[in-house]
Amino acid sequence: MKIGIFLCDCGKNISGVIDNKQIQQYYQVNHPEVEIFTDQYLCSELGVSKIIDEIKERKIDRVVIAACSFKLHGSLFQRTIEKAGLNKFLISFANIREQNSWVHPAEPTMATRKAIDQINMALERVKILEPLQEKYVDINPSTLIIGGGIAGIKAAMVIANAGYKVILVERSDTIGGKMALFDKTFPTLDCSICILGPLMSEVNDHENIELLTYSEVERVRGYVGNFDIEIKKKPRFIVEENCVGCVDICREVCPIDVVETFYPRKAIDIPYPQ
Repeated sequence: MKIGIFLCDCGKNISGVIDNKQIQQYYQVNHPEVEIFTDQYLCSELGVSKIIDEIKERKIDRVVIAACSFKLHGSLFQRTIEKAGLNKFLISFANIREQNSWVHPAEPTMATRKAIDQINMALERVKILEPLQEKYVDINPSTLIIGGGIAGIKAAMVIANAGYKVILVERSDTIGGKMALFDKTFPTLDCSICILGPLMSEVNDHENIELLTYSEVERVRGYVGNFDIEIKKKPRFIVEENCVGCVDICREVCPIDVVETFYPRKAIDIPYPQ
């Protein structure tokens, strides 16, 4: 196994604080089995060419990049080592800019020691990496949304309007959440149910949304794109298909009384007076 460390100056962003020459000397003395290189801008066209040339010339089979954030240039360096003939996953990153030089501009000695520690960690990590192969699998584009508050309702509408199947699960007996309990909403001070009511009806009637109220997720198995979900739907003790929303008739014949915090009611009721 031959590892190459590529150290970036990033103009003065890194080398203006961290002593890259000292780091290079440290590895030449303490880790002679490791090849270490510096460049002013590794992400530049010249820097990328240098990485490819050094990997091929010195037969490097694993790479450590000591530079900026992986999120910024990670994919660039992965493509670069792939062009040099390596598996693109045999690379490790030490973020010595955002996590070091930018944080410790007034402490260059400490920042240099920290950079060596960061590189050492990346070095140990890259030693145990294994080559991976990308694999494409079919996914189920349907979406499960847990929680039927205003956020869940809006998310369900956005996804359903894009043409995808949505299953909206709410553990209480209706959607609406806390917003339905408010009198007015900020910043317009409109009544909550005036805004929420039409959205609730739209969710209920949308052809791409399956609404499961009074239900809870029991088990989640599988992986991203292919989850297998078990949902428990609790009984309501009514035939939902026959319900016309009359409320009062059902209340009159319901034999069960329930004691609420503020007032007694029948076991069958509507959740929000409005």
